[in-house]
Amino acid sequence: MGSALDQLDRFTDEPTKQMLRGLIKRKEKYENYRKQSLKWLVAAAVCAVSFCLFAVGKGLGRNGILAELLNDSIYLFWILAAAFAYSTAHYFKKKEEKAEGDFHKLRCEIIQKSTDLWPQPEEWKSRETVFKVMKQHYDINLYFESK
Repeated sequence: MGSALDQLDRFTDEPTKQMLRGLIKRKEKYENYRKQSLKWLVAAAVCAVSFCLFAVGKGLGRNGILAELLNDSIYLFWILAAAFAYSTAHYFKKKEEKAEGDFHKLRCEIIQKSTDLWPQPEEWKSRETVFKVMKQHYDINLYFESK
């Protein structure tokens, strides 16, 4: 994380680098929650499809769906597994949305304060270098506030 940011010593001061480090950490946190949410959503879908395939293979519904669901515990296992995976995906989705909001808020703050962070005309030119490094190495757009 620090290698590309450490190369910016001559273009930024220490408080600005701390803000950029915080932005990178928030992006990594957001990306991690996004991956976790997707992983658990896929797990929920796999459990639901497995339940359906298992139910069709065993002929669920011939003697009454409720009676068969209560008689065979494997059905309960698949239902609970799918419910658990879905609720975990929902939990991580909420965390993802909060982390995305925090990330976007700090990113917009840096964009809005860029005139204060690089006040001199020669420093303003170095701002372009910092923004390019953030875009190329961390995929963080500091040019525009829109997502």
